[in-house]
Amino acid sequence: MQVFTSFLKKLGVAAFWFLVWEGAARLIANQFVIVGPVDAFGRLFELALTLDFWTSINFSILRILLGFGLSMAIGVLLAIICHMSGIARALITPAINVIKAVPVVSIALLLTFSLSPSMLSIAFALLTVLPIFFFNTLKGIENTDKNLLEMAEVFRVGMLRKIRHIYVPSVTPFVVSAAESGLGFAWKASIAGEVISMATREGIGGSMHAARQWLLTPDLWAWTITIVLLSFAMEKLFFLGFRRFRDGNSN
Repeated sequence: MQVFTSFLKKLGVAAFWFLVWEGAARLIANQFVIVGPVDAFGRLFELALTLDFWTSINFSILRILLGFGLSMAIGVLLAIICHMSGIARALITPAINVIKAVPVVSIALLLTFSLSPSMLSIAFALLTVLPIFFFNTLKGIENTDKNLLEMAEVFRVGMLRKIRHIYVPSVTPFVVSAAESGLGFAWKASIAGEVISMATREGIGGSMHAARQWLLTPDLWAWTITIVLLSFAMEKLFFLGFRRFRDGNSN
């Protein structure tokens, strides 16, 4: 009963915002500015029947996953190095802070002339999400229970066992939290990179750029809906995989 009530609540919230969307579209009454949900989802259904639609999605997803995966690996590795070395921390942390503070527009202008269009979207996702993984992982390491570490020293627990049974459980929630925030940022940054790299028509960003050029507002809304749905689905799949991995290790 509780699950059904929760479903009805979510359905009611969705219906409310669809009505707001439809009301805004009718009030403005200009399809070059905004289209209603019926037209947007109708166009999305038409696009979904074409091969180009799925090719663009595959192109974008591969690059988003690559950029996201690299940001996770590099961010976690740099955090570990900074925890182990004060000199490394003094050198690396300011650089990560600069990356975090630099606007996306500046990154775009700096990288557009140095990277190929296909690499630009990967770099966008990598640089945008890297600081999130770095600082979250570093915080997780520093929040590791000192009493457990002292107990491990007393009983002369090996480094590998210490990492597996003390550090990993402490850091994992922080990394998962970073992934939760980072996935959305990775989508936004990567698609922005595809839009900016106008030399390629591949990917969702390329399709959106073409739609903007031809003033195909329904296509822009359809692709925006696609991005939201794919980002939400990827986030759910990530956490489903994480839960299975956690449950498998706990058994």
